[in-house]
Amino acid sequence: MTISGTTESGTKARTRRAILDAAVDVLSRNHAAPLSEIATAADVGRSTLHRYYPERGDLVAALGDHALDQLDAALVRARPAEGPADSALRRMSHECFEIGPTLALVYGDPQVLSNAAFWIRLHSADKPLVDLLERGFAEGTFTSDLQVRWIRRMLWWCLLTGWEAFNHEQYSRTEALEAIDETVARLTGTR
Repeated sequence: MTISGTTESGTKARTRRAILDAAVDVLSRNHAAPLSEIATAADVGRSTLHRYYPERGDLVAALGDHALDQLDAALVRARPAEGPADSALRRMSHECFEIGPTLALVYGDPQVLSNAAFWIRLHSADKPLVDLLERGFAEGTFTSDLQVRWIRRMLWWCLLTGWEAFNHEQYSRTEALEAIDETVARLTGTR
């Protein structure tokens, strides 16, 4: 990881990752949790957490970046340019579902949502999704009358809804993914 143009040592990068992972876990259960609870969950002292993130806002901004890093990795794993567009979109949905806790936390936090840099990076991060949707329409795999930009927005909300159903409504992972697949198929006109 690079911070202010310098590369962090392995220990610093692991500590930063532990803090971010703990923040996702703690804040997804309680948005108002104190930083001390996050430090405890990360197995670091409060002073260590404050060295990495002096203010709560710094941690929240880092969570937005963390979410986008996870999104980038999920989209690479999904291989959106390979195979039929509907299969690639299903792979992409399934990979993004796996980062549901981070996405749900970030999309539920007004501080992240009001950060212009987050939105700029998100629009470039999800370019593979837009390219995939456009390819699907060009190939005739997707036949919906809906615009690509609308389908893109609805796909993100569908993924978040699927994660919430899995996390809070006792859907199994399979049921949530099947519901996402069905909804996406209807959105894109691949039924």
